[in-house]
Amino acid sequence: MRFDSVIVGAGLSGLAVARNLAAKGESVALLEARDRIGGRILSRSADLEGGTGYDLGPAWIWPHNTRMLRLISELGLPLMRQHAAGKLVFQDQNGSIRRDLDFATMGEALRVEGGLARVADGLAHALPQGVLRLGHVVNRIESSESGVRLTGLIGGDAFTIEATRVILALPPRVVASTIEFLPALPETLLHGLKSVPTWMAGHAKLVAVFERAYWREAGFSGDAISHLGPLFEIHDASPDPEAAHGAALFGFVAPGRAGRGCDETRLIEDATRQLATLFGPGLGAPTHVLLENWANNPFTATDLDTPDLSGHPRYRGLDFAGLPWSGRVFLAGTETAPENGGFLEGALEAAERF
Repeated sequence: MRFDSVIVGAGLSGLAVARNLAAKGESVALLEARDRIGGRILSRSADLEGGTGYDLGPAWIWPHNTRMLRLISELGLPLMRQHAAGKLVFQDQNGSIRRDLDFATMGEALRVEGGLARVADGLAHALPQGVLRLGHVVNRIESSESGVRLTGLIGGDAFTIEATRVILALPPRVVASTIEFLPALPETLLHGLKSVPTWMAGHAKLVAVFERAYWREAGFSGDAISHLGPLFEIHDASPDPEAAHGAALFGFVAPGRAGRGCDETRLIEDATRQLATLFGPGLGAPTHVLLENWANNPFTATDLDTPDLSGHPRYRGLDFAGLPWSGRVFLAGTETAPENGGFLEGALEAAERF
């Protein structure tokens, strides 16, 4: 099999690149190691059987995210405002709690009704038949006379694909840790790839689903900040503005409580108790709890992503320079976007280069 371009990684950036190139008439293959599209975009129903999706990866779109807003409009997807009416709850490191704060931390944020995965699905449905190939794990890229040769595994079977060029829509650290290059990459380039942090890769996100939005009935917005944990930042994650059914709260897990090898059962128990402590015992027990520990996913995080980042990294463009890779291997993940790197908007920004 031979193509003009092979794209590795069917996250938001990879899907956008594939759409762009296919529209130009290029022969394209989009390879994804997982059994699903979206990359760090992940929306699941409470019972994991379909229906309304709760976002376990990114969820918010902001008014200045012009690329994302344009794409969502093109796909005809409905947007909703992040619920922000009510009091914020604050918990200090000693466990003391204030419940009288009029402060909406994410009041301008927007969300896609039904989950952000609908954006990835919309991009995938626009691709020509046969472009998207799930379950393809690329583990080697070789320079060939006319371009590049990719080899890897699908299930237990090997595959080989040749192309004029390959576009890696992956975190640079994942590229460096999972793909062998022949000839080997220069040490300076390998070091450069490993030095690019993957935003939020070492984090975990928890969604607790309830029968009703009890916190709203008590006058709370669902926003909470905790210096005790295990959840350090909490927001309303209900699937519709009125929260008529499937009301939910989501929280980011505090650094040190997630990561590889953590006791996820205990984490869920501790987080459930914390929510009742913050918003009151009337909150009751959730009907479902969803947890995504991104640090455990080798297609998202590496060992280098375990330490918590002190702030949002400053990203820049990064390319494969020098023979034989110049003009044959490119990077297109959000971590290569100078203006919006690390964010959804950055994934689309990076895709614009192709």
